Amino acid sequence: MSIVGGFDVHRKQLTFDYVDRATGELQRGQVAPADRRHLAVWLRRFDGVFDVEFAVEGCTGWRYVTEEIAAAGWEAHVAEPADTQAARGRKHHAKTDRTDARLLRELLAAGELPEAVCLALKARLREYAMQNAKGSARRKRFRRAAWQRSGGEPKEGRGRSP
Repeated sequence: MSIVGGFDVHRKQLTFDYVDRATGELQRGQVAPADRRHLAVWLRRFDGVFDVEFAVEGCTGWRYVTEEIAAAGWEAHVAEPADTQAARGRKHHAKTDRTDARLLRELLAAGELPEAVCLALKARLREYAMQNAKGSARRKRFRRAAWQRSGGEPKEGRGRSP
């Protein structure tokens, strides 16, 4: 049995759309509330399935969803939001959570999901920046004080002021 699906992530609920490739059975619905514990319980329905893949749009909340999918032993794909929207094409109907989840599933199943490569790196860099914010602010104050001590004129050859 093989499962391919998509999650549309929101603060209050996760909308899912997945299909069993062997039987063609389609399932849609929501996991609410949207938290790690409820998602982990929901993912248990795939215990015993050897191939499970889910696509998640790389927006707020993607990280814990992909971590829970990976913790369950399955593959999580993070989609680039702008490229996913472009793949949608022109809208003929209202955009809903169900259509977003279905689009992610269809793109993943077709092998056309625009994967976001650097989201995890950006998240790690943001954490690093937050941890080092005090040092950064201290360096900025030091540069400003040095600039003021120099009379407010940029040093020759640099062509810029701090």
